[in-house]
Amino acid sequence: MYLAPEAEELEIAHAAAAFVADAMPIDRLHSPDCADMNPALRQLFGEMGWFALAVPESAGGSGLSAVEHALFFREVGRQCGPVDVLAQCPAANMAADGELKAQIVAGTRGVALLTADGDAHRVLGSVVSDLGLVVTPSEARLHPLAGLDTATRPSLDPANSMRLASELPDAMERVTGDHIWRLGQLGAAAMLVGIAEAALDLIVEYAKIRETFGRKIGSWQAVRHPCADMAVRVEAARSQLWYAAAAVKQGRADATVHLDVAKHMANIAALANTDTNIQLHGGIGVTDEHNAHLLLKHALLLSRLFGAKRMLLGRLLDARLED
Repeated sequence: MYLAPEAEELEIAHAAAAFVADAMPIDRLHSPDCADMNPALRQLFGEMGWFALAVPESAGGSGLSAVEHALFFREVGRQCGPVDVLAQCPAANMAADGELKAQIVAGTRGVALLTADGDAHRVLGSVVSDLGLVVTPSEARLHPLAGLDTATRPSLDPANSMRLASELPDAMERVTGDHIWRLGQLGAAAMLVGIAEAALDLIVEYAKIRETFGRKIGSWQAVRHPCADMAVRVEAARSQLWYAAAAVKQGRADATVHLDVAKHMANIAALANTDTNIQLHGGIGVTDEHNAHLLLKHALLLSRLFGAKRMLLGRLLDARLED
């Protein structure tokens, strides 16, 4: 099993990086009404085929693997891409109705992510999205959202809007198994790795130009050592991400555990790196016009989607009991 992308996979990664940075740069989040994907942006993503990377060619997709799926979402994470993107791709893979699948793939119909909040559901995604995706490790459901009564809730992360739905209409499609959960979990982990990388890049560039006492701050151990810790966390999380993606691609029996570990390590890397990035920037790191706080807020949201530490510990405990 290889442990890093190569050849055509890297070409896709470079293409995704260039496209996402141009179509959805992180600087957009300093403007009003910047949350979610608007219909024009969603259709642009659809035209480029990004929602259908892992959809089989026979179903109108690119027929690529979990590796390309992860490479794409890593770049989405670096630009603090909204959760809409994370919902749209798994929905494209689960839709059984041919016409509905084509609409999701093309971006003409939007998909929001629904997460349980007691008896209600939080809706993460654009108000014009008329589909909602609920994903658990055992099943995935698509619900119609058109005309649904929701209450707006404030969102700490400016990349995403948030609403609360007290009741959901009956699901229009439902699939059992963990295939859709795996795609969502892999995408979320990849986004978090991208965030961790972006935080490291930000402070490294800043350490090269910021001076204190006549020296670049990167020359001081108090800055160098935390940056080294950030790099180690990125390398560990990224390596586990590639291994998990390859395990899913090859259909390994232990793919689920590797995915759980990848998500857990990505959570740690993104949260710790974005926090350290702010601390090392000093006063400017907490200002609204800087990107540092955007990375932290996005990491806080993504770390709570598609599995966290509690789920990982539960899975490992179950595995030990079975042994």
